[in-house]
Amino acid sequence: MRRSNMSKQSSSSITDATTVSLADEEAVKRILVETIFGLWAAVNNLTRLRPSRRERYRVTIFGSARTQPGHWVYKEVKRMAEALAAMGCDIVTGGGPGLMQAANEGAEVAKAPERVHNIGIRVKLPFEQEVNPFVAEAFEHQTFFTRLQHFVLLSDAYIVAPGGIGTVLESTMI
Repeated sequence: MRRSNMSKQSSSSITDATTVSLADEEAVKRILVETIFGLWAAVNNLTRLRPSRRERYRVTIFGSARTQPGHWVYKEVKRMAEALAAMGCDIVTGGGPGLMQAANEGAEVAKAPERVHNIGIRVKLPFEQEVNPFVAEAFEHQTFFTRLQHFVLLSDAYIVAPGGIGTVLESTMI
């Protein structure tokens, strides 16, 4: 692979210097710029990866973590996920409570002939609850960004149910 001179300079300048004083503003800026561009290059390279062909269609359902069982929206999300699972679709959620649990519960209730995958993609937060009991396979991310990238790579379709700012962020990413 051909690398530009700038890339060679960038990688060697970071590795050649052992320490850089924060008082040296130009060197600090150069290191920050080189590092950010290097991270973006890595992210851009990783976005070239695509999942292999799957046997079943995967549907991600986004929605509020605060909606309680018994609420009409909870019941409708559960019913929708049950119908999708009965058609053989895997159900993907954030794996938490509320409408995420409703979707995972609906997939569980479907008792589909070929067991559908009930997947939860979590982000590690100190105040968040545990994975809901209907999730069969859980993934945990350190950041919202990588979690959202996982949703994009894993799913074929997306359904947005009522929710808060997290649901808005998820839907705008899609």
